Amino acid sequence: MMINISAKIDNWRDGQKIILTTNNHTHELQIPANENGNGSKANGGETLFLALATCYCNDIYREAKQWDIEVTQVEVTCEGSFEPIPGSIAQGVT
Repeated sequence: MMINISAKIDNWRDGQKIILTTNNHTHELQIPANENGNGSKANGGETLFLALATCYCNDIYREAKQWDIEVTQVEVTCEGSFEPIPGSIAQGVT
């Protein structure tokens, strides 16, 4: 069975609403608007790396549960870099 995921952002001056949905289970994510009033305070690279870190974190808990291993805390850091050119690709992601 496929897992259906969507992420929706409704952004307006000084505000935004982020809706995440997986298989009809919906919740909101709070990220403030940019200080200049337009866009999101978190940039695309930050949210991309957050997505990768979240994936690894959740995978650890899921796999530990299958092996009856108690995990009480997980810390994941995802780092990388981009050329200072719009549309550049992530490099050196660890």
